[in-house]
Amino acid sequence: MKTIFKLIPIMLIFCIPDLLYGVGGISNSKVIVPSTDTVPKNRFEFEPFFSFTAVDDPADSRSYGFGARFTYGFLDNLEAGFNLNYLEIEDSDIQDSTSDFGNIEAGLKYRLIDQSDNSPFSLAYQGGVTFPTAGDDEPWVFEPVGLILTTNYTDKLSSDLDVVFSFDEDDNIVLVSNLGLGYFVTEIFQPVVEVSYAYENPDEGQSTEILNGTVGFTSPVNEMLTIILGVTYDLYTDNTDEELTVSAAFTFLF
Repeated sequence: MKTIFKLIPIMLIFCIPDLLYGVGGISNSKVIVPSTDTVPKNRFEFEPFFSFTAVDDPADSRSYGFGARFTYGFLDNLEAGFNLNYLEIEDSDIQDSTSDFGNIEAGLKYRLIDQSDNSPFSLAYQGGVTFPTAGDDEPWVFEPVGLILTTNYTDKLSSDLDVVFSFDEDDNIVLVSNLGLGYFVTEIFQPVVEVSYAYENPDEGQSTEILNGTVGFTSPVNEMLTIILGVTYDLYTDNTDEELTVSAAFTFLF
């Protein structure tokens, strides 16, 4: 029976959509997908992050993003924080643009169940809101319902699965799900494979789907610093252009 329960996170990939991150401001244990782990109580994480995206479109569009995550551990099982996207540069054959201040993505994570002899996985709630501080008449985005399921199969092998439902004030509805698998080859090197799915049902126009995959690694150099690097490629898209994204982050724990 315990073996069956431990296989639930992998079985779920065939039952529900699979990945593209949604809630901002919360910590993760892999490249994109969050885990049920929270920032230790009364401690603080600061994570600058960087990304480069190439779009497969006629304009040969490229973008560069810079931002930071701030997350605080309020309880042993509760954290809250926000992402601040402070610079985005877009470059294409048609036009170039620079945005000095992006949206603020706030979120929280509350672990409901710890993995134990009675529970083969841990479970957490996640939720958040995006403040449209970037301008351009962007809508408020609300992520009221989200769950994270983490299973540690051994002290080296683990999986994380999350599902997030969101909507905005323009009545667009989005479902996002992420699945990640990581294995610590050494104490400071964890190769990671992730799969992502996102579905958007807009109030007007056609629905959009994205299925992508991510390969990368995390490297907890010491208690205070973790390095994260990943490459994400769209495997399937419907009514949107394919993208390739290279992302990097440096997580500092204080």
